[in-house]
Amino acid sequence: MIPTSEISLLGQVLGRNMQISYVVADLDASLRFWTEQLGAGPFVVIENAADDRIINYRGHKTSVKMSIAFTYVGAVQIELIAATCLDASPWTDFLHSGREGLHHLGFWPDDYEKSCVCLEEMGFSQECTIETTAGLISSQYFSGPSHFGVAIELAPNSYARNRYFEGIKHLATAWDGSRPVRRYKTREDYLASDDCKVP
Repeated sequence: MIPTSEISLLGQVLGRNMQISYVVADLDASLRFWTEQLGAGPFVVIENAADDRIINYRGHKTSVKMSIAFTYVGAVQIELIAATCLDASPWTDFLHSGREGLHHLGFWPDDYEKSCVCLEEMGFSQECTIETTAGLISSQYFSGPSHFGVAIELAPNSYARNRYFEGIKHLATAWDGSRPVRRYKTREDYLASDDCKVP
């Protein structure tokens, strides 16, 4: 059993919101598995997820193209990432190494800057920064000790992010099995849709 004090410390560093993220070679096949075999959904797919982002990986800008899909299982967010490009990126490097599946754990803590510092003090190294076209930090990826096994993604906890994710959480909570996949070209298309509305 983990002592209460350690759970509290983990919560202070990473926050209460958690995402489990998978990098997949075939997004449609993965979506069928999650919705049909595991009964999770519906998934909101953003098809052009990198078009409005500036991504710097290990000191170099990457022109990665990617689609992402989100749903919730209870309080935990599930993310599927399908990326294609010739440039190096956290996702394409993962696939090119022969791996597929669990890639990182994501968190959006209230004190983002403090959480970044805490991770680095624990031995994690920042290797990827994702910014909006307005120059705001969207998230950062940190690689950890080899025994940890996966990266950690930290993102600022903002009103826009919460609106984005609360709509997806509501869809998953109320899902009746219909329309297991909801596809949108951009985040803006999803945010303007009925799927994003929370009663």
